[in-house]
Amino acid sequence: MSAPASAVKIFAIAAIALSAASCATAQKSTGLAQTTSTGAAQLNLKKGQYLSVTISEAKTSEEAVKARLNYYRTGYPLGAQYGLRQETSLSVVSAIISDYKPTGVLFFSYPDKQSADGLAANPDWEAVKATRPDIWNELKIFSAETTEDLAIKFDPEKSYTLVVAWKKDEDPDGYEKYLSGIEPAVARAGGRFIYKMYNPQLESNDASEPAPAQLTFVEWDDLDGFSRVQATEEYKASVPFFQSGVSKIEFYRMSVRQ
Repeated sequence: MSAPASAVKIFAIAAIALSAASCATAQKSTGLAQTTSTGAAQLNLKKGQYLSVTISEAKTSEEAVKARLNYYRTGYPLGAQYGLRQETSLSVVSAIISDYKPTGVLFFSYPDKQSADGLAANPDWEAVKATRPDIWNELKIFSAETTEDLAIKFDPEKSYTLVVAWKKDEDPDGYEKYLSGIEPAVARAGGRFIYKMYNPQLESNDASEPAPAQLTFVEWDDLDGFSRVQATEEYKASVPFFQSGVSKIEFYRMSVRQ
């Protein structure tokens, strides 16, 4: 959504799209074409590390592919000097509510925010960043310091959702009230809140885009978990908090790379 949508419209779209996405997910799997991470899908960070969550839609022209390879060849070694590390990645199975169609969610880390700031200040890095619009139709990097140790193991048998939320200034607490209100229903439906990133910094192809207030990751035992949540009294009672507190969301369903 290029402009903030009403919460009623958001929920109508989400309900329809979730049903369709559940059917589609049962029939296919989606891979990441632009990452090379290996091993188990885990996210293990210490308190105070700096985490970046990257969501992107890559261009597919021959020129863009060459530019992307050059970006990795020059950018990764430069970033490694400041402790930049790719931790893991998830495949985006369905962009339920989004202006673009990313294929994956990538997790990167730095030892601390000072290390990330050091890379950002490097003039060679600025030249690498300048090529991003030639490579990605859309690129969003959400970053924040970890406030506690993280030990997340992504299970290939589970489903994952990510909501990126922009809050309304008039009710900054509404979204958290909504999440707290539905949490018992989420648990009964086989869901768990596994990570929330608050007030991240945003890097985007659109430098004028405001940063969201929160990223919320949920692990589900099956594809229909959130649909069951939507049928509960807790959910219905909590929707007004969402309506008063949220101006815009992006909503993704994800899975572990196969």
